[in-house]
Amino acid sequence: QKTSVPVEGAYLAGFLERAEQIVQGTAQSVTDVQFDMVCSLLSDQKRSIYVIGGRMSDTLATYLSRHLRQVRGKIFHVPPHPEVWPEYLLRMRPRDILLVADFRRYQQSLATLATNAQRNRNVQIILLTDQWMSPIAANATEVLAVPIDNGTLWDCYTGAMALLEAIVTRVAETNWDQTKARIEAWDANRIKFGVDDEEI
Repeated sequence: QKTSVPVEGAYLAGFLERAEQIVQGTAQSVTDVQFDMVCSLLSDQKRSIYVIGGRMSDTLATYLSRHLRQVRGKIFHVPPHPEVWPEYLLRMRPRDILLVADFRRYQQSLATLATNAQRNRNVQIILLTDQWMSPIAANATEVLAVPIDNGTLWDCYTGAMALLEAIVTRVAETNWDQTKARIEAWDANRIKFGVDDEEI
């Protein structure tokens, strides 16, 4: 049973202070070696990258996939509906990457997807999870376990988001000339639907 510890003083300032502690805990939880390895895997353009998250954490997967699409090709955000997963499994090739965000109240469906991808498609799994570890860790090549408990009723994904922002930035900077050219081409081909600032 998750318990809530009251935030003392001004609520927003107190909450943000707890979020800062989560970010600091994330820096201690993920080693430089892990971070560099994950960035290297995601930068390898010979690999297709498939990304998916759980009921709440798919927001993180969406954020990551949208940014990576602007940096490099062969990025696929797997929809949350298991009915379409066989199509994505059939696309996967050996050494491709399946990045799964799965936090407590872990989803069995995601574990099944990861197991099938690893065993039947020879895909490498990158897992983003919490300190209690999703069962997917058993099949993962890399496990990024970050703190999420900030003492409130809700789990805090601030550390996970900061980590993903760092990963996206590092991947983009790995080959900046290529990234810059792709972003410029992306912007030049953006489809307009009558609203100048609308992004597709």
